[in-house]
Amino acid sequence: MITNNSSLCIHSGTRVSFWYDKWIGTSSLKICFNHLCKLDRHQFGSLADHITPDGAWRFDFKRILNNLEVTQLAGLLNVIGSDPPVIDTLPDTRRWQLHNSGGFSVKSLYHTLTVVAGVDNFPHHFVNKNGVPPKVSFLLWCVVHGKLNSLDMLNRKGMEVYSYCILCGNCNESQEHLLLHCKVAYKTWMAVMPKMHWAWVFPETMYLLAHSWSHSSLSSNGKVVWDLFPSAIVWILWRERNCRIFEDKYSFKTDSEIAVDVKALALSWASAAGNRVHLNFSNSVYNWETVFD
Repeated sequence: MITNNSSLCIHSGTRVSFWYDKWIGTSSLKICFNHLCKLDRHQFGSLADHITPDGAWRFDFKRILNNLEVTQLAGLLNVIGSDPPVIDTLPDTRRWQLHNSGGFSVKSLYHTLTVVAGVDNFPHHFVNKNGVPPKVSFLLWCVVHGKLNSLDMLNRKGMEVYSYCILCGNCNESQEHLLLHCKVAYKTWMAVMPKMHWAWVFPETMYLLAHSWSHSSLSSNGKVVWDLFPSAIVWILWRERNCRIFEDKYSFKTDSEIAVDVKALALSWASAAGNRVHLNFSNSVYNWETVFD
């Protein structure tokens, strides 16, 4: 993707590979003239290595070329031209074609990747939240895309593993079961929801959850914490699952302890983002309804 959407600006020619970089045409010269590339003593040399001091092409082949190879060399010269590009002392640069400035930006690359092979209407506002660590946002990003390496996913990839859910022990582990429909996950979600005047039907997938996540009827403090719930719950449940699987002497947390961890984590992220949503941290965790007042 990066190679196809960038172009080289030649100056000194010392940082551009003659054969391997796409500095002229639509592909590297190695692809079109692979046989000549292998014969060149400077196969891995730069563009500058193939230009003489007086400004002519320079090739040093391992042997005298036969008639067919001479024809191929003529074809190469027809592509690159009889005169090499004029070089100077400035460093070679690469221009990014997806941005007007020519400079690379992650935003322009991500936009192109989304258009080519992305998820329609990806709920990025659900995933990217102030205060949430990048590794947690990335985990939630994988979940919304349905790419979490749960046990059923590993089985589909060819790994033979016993795929029961380590949290409840009743069903096979899948991403949606582990994070939404497992009885431990269900209790965790319900524990952080406001109790008064609230009813919620669990969606089938995390993708549907992302598109239905709304907080229009909550207070300003409640909205801040509400936006952090999905990231906190996914992170705590996934961490608890991994600890139970991979740590031999790990003491399983109870459902109430998991819920407390989620609440504490959401409050700490809110504080990290500059939102003071509680007067007393401990009191808010154990008197949860005060957060929504």
